Amino acid sequence: MYVLIKAAFEHGMNHYVFVTYRQASATLAIAPIAFFFDRITLEQVLYFWGFDNTTSTYAATISNLIPAIAFVMACVLRLENMNIKSPRGQVKVIGTILCVGGAMIMTVVKGPTFEFLHHLRTSKSLSDILGAKSLVVTSGNLILGLILLIISDIAYSAWISYQAWVFKNYPAQLLLTALMLLMATVQCGVVAVCFERSTTAWRLAWNYRLLTYIYSGVFCSAIGFFIQSWCINKRGPIFAAAFYPLSSVITAILEPIFLHVDLHVGSAVGMIVIIVGLYVVLWGKAKDLKGNTNLLPTQMGDGVERQEQAVEMPKVKNQNEELNC
Repeated sequence: MYVLIKAAFEHGMNHYVFVTYRQASATLAIAPIAFFFDRITLEQVLYFWGFDNTTSTYAATISNLIPAIAFVMACVLRLENMNIKSPRGQVKVIGTILCVGGAMIMTVVKGPTFEFLHHLRTSKSLSDILGAKSLVVTSGNLILGLILLIISDIAYSAWISYQAWVFKNYPAQLLLTALMLLMATVQCGVVAVCFERSTTAWRLAWNYRLLTYIYSGVFCSAIGFFIQSWCINKRGPIFAAAFYPLSSVITAILEPIFLHVDLHVGSAVGMIVIIVGLYVVLWGKAKDLKGNTNLLPTQMGDGVERQEQAVEMPKVKNQNEELNC
């Protein structure tokens, strides 16, 4: 997704219009399914505004802050069982740190490039195929883009934490996803109209922009958000957020092939750290689920018996007092 969208931005696609059409296509894709079977706006606008002012690697890398932010929010809101003194709690903390640390390594550490990937490159990059001019990212645009990306990550982490709370009382993931995307389409449309008045930016045609709208809307928003909602409902927000660092790995692999960007040794090291951290988090979550499965029935049974005894004892005492009287 990052490679495809970045190429479209270089081709002149407006980020406000993109977010609106993305949400609209996502709503059209999932609304019929929700009908028969069963506030993301701020994050989307800020994210792609920042994306437009940076590069796809920066956008994918900054998104790796989501596991750490979601981890803190879930612990503060008590949406995640966390005992820092237990091995399982320590493992989840270490795994989250590894995911974020690996993403930072990909950004900061460069080193030599992998020359063998040049043989896998396409004859022309996506930007050349589209006839797009290379985007010159100035220092001012880069700082603004990074700030916007960080704010969007905070908003996104709050959103997935909110979903974990909502699904406790509203388990219909399809319908809820369709309603969120519908509201996001309306809200993004209002924002886009305020900032982009040119009719050419809104014009639809059978070109690369339409492909980007449909692909990002149907696959990344509609299907992606539904799968994410299902995972949050089943395993919690930290489990879903732990997979976000994989976007940096996939982007770093695809960029040298389609955008002709060099892959450095530092990026490869960061990939390995991210994957290790992801498996550590998943191992900790698996231990949590196994522990809950083994302990919960007996604990619940003991609790019920103790509650019954606590309720019955006063009754017996009162009956004895009546007999004595």
